[in-house]
Amino acid sequence: MQSRTEETGPHHRWQDYEKIKLDVVAILAKNPSGVTGAKIAELVGITQGAMSKYLSMLNVDGIITSRKVGVAKLWKLVSNSDRSELLADKMASDRLNFKDYVVSLVEKEGRLLDPDNKRVLAMPTILLVSLYKHTKSILGSEVHPFFYEWGKSYARETQGLIQNMANRTGTQFFESFLSLLKLKGWGKFEIDMTEKNANVIWYDSIWSEIDPPEEVPVDDFMVGALTEAASLSFGGTWQFTEVDCKALGSPHCRFTGARAD
Repeated sequence: MQSRTEETGPHHRWQDYEKIKLDVVAILAKNPSGVTGAKIAELVGITQGAMSKYLSMLNVDGIITSRKVGVAKLWKLVSNSDRSELLADKMASDRLNFKDYVVSLVEKEGRLLDPDNKRVLAMPTILLVSLYKHTKSILGSEVHPFFYEWGKSYARETQGLIQNMANRTGTQFFESFLSLLKLKGWGKFEIDMTEKNANVIWYDSIWSEIDPPEEVPVDDFMVGALTEAASLSFGGTWQFTEVDCKALGSPHCRFTGARAD
């Protein structure tokens, strides 16, 4: 009678994840058309049950993806062309997080590119706040229209990626735009929107950390971005206003918008 160890093969601890990952990547690199989970388990030398858990972990980490071929599920390495679709698929889930956005990025010649092939620069909150203060020291009150126009430009420049997400997930452009900001670590948003009016709450304003606080709302970038995103989503001309600002003591930032035509 075989022992349990002989039946199941060598026992692998979850600490073996890095080794298993390297083995799976090597196998799939040699088989770009895909390999079944059972075959991968056989080649690595562990049970199908254990391999199923490892494959799930690798999938969550954005390293591999699967596709159905008849009744079989084939696993393959995530290619650059897969990443936009993987990020779009995540948009339909309630489990959105910053990691989902990170695994969608591609490194090319030392640069990080997003799924829309635009360069990504990490910009910590302190840098954005410092940029606002420095710009204000030069422009004075004109800092507000400057950041407003920057926000509108940002919505336009990410239009390709946002539209792809909206198409893939069956959501509105506006909703997908705010979901991308959430994925990029900008915080949590709540939306109450019709085709002519909108109410958006932002819980984690980047510019609310300005010290000393301003005498007027400071989230001009977001006002511009929401204005442009709504116009791209619903057509016509939209205009947003920040009615509550965290930098002025409100518990959160709130924006109202309406279609002007």
